[in-house]
Amino acid sequence: MTRQLVWRTLVVSAALAAASAIGWWALPVAAALFGALTYRDRGGPLVAGFGAILAWAGILVYDAARGPVGTVAATVGGVLQMRPIAVYVLTLSFAGLLGLCAAIVARTIVRAVRPVDA
Repeated sequence: MTRQLVWRTLVVSAALAAASAIGWWALPVAAALFGALTYRDRGGPLVAGFGAILAWAGILVYDAARGPVGTVAATVGGVLQMRPIAVYVLTLSFAGLLGLCAAIVARTIVRAVRPVDA
């Protein structure tokens, strides 16, 4: 069961990273689609939220290898009057909350329209 959950989260993470290549707004759209498809699963929104965090963490690592992400984080952190690490934490928290909330909203809508069979 745990191995299946890990693989599922990694697949969702890869899909959300691919969606994020379109634009940041594509992440909640893809997470909502995942939430709608897995409306019977209790852990679906958590998988979407954690997958979004992993997706954007992977994008940050990729960008860090290619460019001056530390300089950008220091500049943005200076503007916001916070440490650069807080910029990374806020970025990943934003992704996770987008994925989680979009999946919960989509799941709720699908459950209202198409009730779960008892």
